[in-house]
Amino acid sequence: MKKILGIMIILLLMGCTGLNVSTTANLATDTAFVLALQNNPSYKAGAIIALQEIKVLLSSEMTYDQLIAAIASKFGSKYAVFGVIFAGYLAEDKPIFETYVNMLDSYKVEVIKKIDHFILLAGAV
Repeated sequence: MKKILGIMIILLLMGCTGLNVSTTANLATDTAFVLALQNNPSYKAGAIIALQEIKVLLSSEMTYDQLIAAIASKFGSKYAVFGVIFAGYLAEDKPIFETYVNMLDSYKVEVIKKIDHFILLAGAV
């Protein structure tokens, strides 16, 4: 876990050097997700299932707050590290501050892309 946090801090500091912050944050969360799976290979199937369940929930109207609650619920305590990584990944580019309003469809599309990306990463580990 210390290794994951160290890498995330280094990558986030890279954002202070003028690199695109969004790209740096995405790289940091991708790295953290892969390292967490490598350190806990038995959690791979559970993490993928949680991601797929969240993807299904996105087909209905939901607020940004409900999305974060769904992430916490689906990942649960056993897979909490993956939920924290994924929630951080999403929070980095949330388009509005009013988290109690329904999500924009364009944001949902981006969340689904990120879920698919995480599933591909998990499959490659």
